[in-house]
Amino acid sequence: MKIAVIHSIYKPESRGGAEIAVGNIVDGLKAKGEDVCVICVGRKNEVSIADGVKIYRIKPFNVFNFLDINSQPVWLRFFWHIWDMFNDVQAWRVYQALKKENPDLVLTHNLKGLGYYIPWLIKILKIKHIHTVHDMQLLHPSGLLDDKSAKQSSLAVVVYRWFCRSLFGSPDAVVFPSRYIEGVYSSFGFFKNSKKTVLGNPIKFSIINSQFSNKIKIPDSKFQILFLGQLEAYKGIFDLLEALKGVNGPWALNVVGDGKALLEAKILAQKAFPDVVGGAISGPRVRFWGRLSPRELEEKIWPQIDVLVNPSRVTESFGMVVVEAQAHGIPALVSNRGALPELVREGETGWIFHGQQELAQKLQWLVNNQDKVLDLRPACLNQARQYDVLTYISNLLAL
Repeated sequence: MKIAVIHSIYKPESRGGAEIAVGNIVDGLKAKGEDVCVICVGRKNEVSIADGVKIYRIKPFNVFNFLDINSQPVWLRFFWHIWDMFNDVQAWRVYQALKKENPDLVLTHNLKGLGYYIPWLIKILKIKHIHTVHDMQLLHPSGLLDDKSAKQSSLAVVVYRWFCRSLFGSPDAVVFPSRYIEGVYSSFGFFKNSKKTVLGNPIKFSIINSQFSNKIKIPDSKFQILFLGQLEAYKGIFDLLEALKGVNGPWALNVVGDGKALLEAKILAQKAFPDVVGGAISGPRVRFWGRLSPRELEEKIWPQIDVLVNPSRVTESFGMVVVEAQAHGIPALVSNRGALPELVREGETGWIFHGQQELAQKLQWLVNNQDKVLDLRPACLNQARQYDVLTYISNLLAL
């Protein structure tokens, strides 16, 4: 079967968990013997082949490239979003790629930068269509939504939401990575006539597990904590640093990622923990590693970590880093936001905290009970197995 996968960002470009999931899906489809092509945003209009996959990269016809959106001012993004939704030029370029490839099935994911006419085009071309929701992009232009903004949306957001609901209509099937995000979209009346299912974002469990099982944890007297993700205030990095101020004992925090809050986080860490050294090699308390490749994570980070902390302030639609940690036998301490509580079983594969005070309390408990944390490894591995990409592909194609 010929399958077209459409997603805003495709490797080597990457921004978050959605890009990792889409990359895993493409690799999984190839492993299943399917004929796959990818349509994504690019720096220029080009067609290339990488790892046996044809990739159509489309340069956005807009005020700036979607790949640079995080560096653009809010006022300019407002005009960008309006243009992006009704972008005839983008739609025409995607249409040409689909006509040329003539796929049996189209898998759409995030469509920012490519235009929201795409579901309508797929329907006109009479191609089977499965859409996967990764975040709140169709409910709020930023892709972020908390309880307050969901209930008290501005008129502009309400209008944006109405257009998104109308443009996307009802694809043949819609995949949600969590029960939480399925409930949110259903509450706003999206995808009324689509077949809906919940499939957690896939990981390459068998590969990760085989790599990790051959490695012995790096000996370290400190309890190693990991924050992995975008360094933004809404991801909770400041809450984590604040909570650690009151945690006693031999612990070390590894911060992996970059973002707008990187410099401020470094300054806060230096003030709170005077013994910190800002480099990636040394530093007894907090180590800022920057952005690392999957290979670097395997070599430098995962073998030494005792627990992952995801202290997100926003309602997460999934939690890719949580599942990846579990695939390495590492439990996670997560906030009670969005879908994160769905990914851990309290005291078995991780812990859930409610508020800043409980975050500090549970961190202290973890540092004091390192042997009990290690006992959770088998349960973590077993839970992560359900997210293996080949199982995911089988369930996806069954739709």
